[in-house]
Amino acid sequence: MLHHQVKVVGVNGQISLGKALAGKIVKIEQIDKSTWVIKSGEFIPDSQKWLSENDNMGKIDAAVKWAEKNPTRTDNSEEILSKMETLAKSKDVKN
Repeated sequence: MLHHQVKVVGVNGQISLGKALAGKIVKIEQIDKSTWVIKSGEFIPDSQKWLSENDNMGKIDAAVKWAEKNPTRTDNSEEILSKMETLAKSKDVKN
């Protein structure tokens, strides 16, 4: 149901949006000096924004699928250490 309302900003700078929105999170965008857009919804905390950027969720989903198809190995610790040492040495050479 779309409708328009006229509200008065109180002396303390607040506008009541009514009980239907009580406790909800709203995003207020100021479009220009006299125009605001108010949207209700759920918003992403700053610390989790990286998940929705650059298809990171797709990368995480792909990694989870790979991990499900490739069981953890416990017999390759020497191989892993060797690869880490080689990588560390190659970075030392570049620096």
